[in-house]
Amino acid sequence: MIMMIIAAMEGEDDKAFMLNLYQDYYGLVRKTVYNITHDKDNVEDLINDTFIKLIEKISLIRTLDSCKTAAYVVYTSRSVAINFIKHRDVQKKHAYYGEDMDLAKKVPSLEDIMEDRIIHKEEIEEMGNAILRLPEKQKDLLYFKYILGMADAEIAETFGIAPGSVRQYLTRARREAQKLMDKEMSTHAEQQPGKNSKKAL
Repeated sequence: MIMMIIAAMEGEDDKAFMLNLYQDYYGLVRKTVYNITHDKDNVEDLINDTFIKLIEKISLIRTLDSCKTAAYVVYTSRSVAINFIKHRDVQKKHAYYGEDMDLAKKVPSLEDIMEDRIIHKEEIEEMGNAILRLPEKQKDLLYFKYILGMADAEIAETFGIAPGSVRQYLTRARREAQKLMDKEMSTHAEQQPGKNSKKAL
């Protein structure tokens, strides 16, 4: 199906660009999607969904170098796969966190946000979960800034917002992620006593 969509694109340059992107990154997309879903029956559909999303971002992808393009392809693949899992209501907390793709470790001021708390691996994963639950725009903002390293002006152009507002949007996104993380950690802490008492019985 994706080849038909590419063939129907306007502009020979865009067609050639997307065809090359598909040929270069098909294997990476397939591996990323399958590592998250472990679903052989739907993997091809998810690959198609990933490349459809990449077509929508073709103007952005054209501005990226090869390393950032690969990172963006992986990011898009992961988002598609994780959304699939959410809607399928199976393995709700199953997610893949590549070492190089961990947004939680990239967001600055994390130590300030956490203040004197010791950040364990579990807490890092909770932050990653929180970021993945953010609205699409906030999630993309954090990704573009801290993974792709885009300048505020580039982010502003991509989202159609004033350059001076980028920092404000990023602050809101970080705060929302922190709220979600605190809620998750609070729920986890409340469940622990129950587990311990049950074990004691």
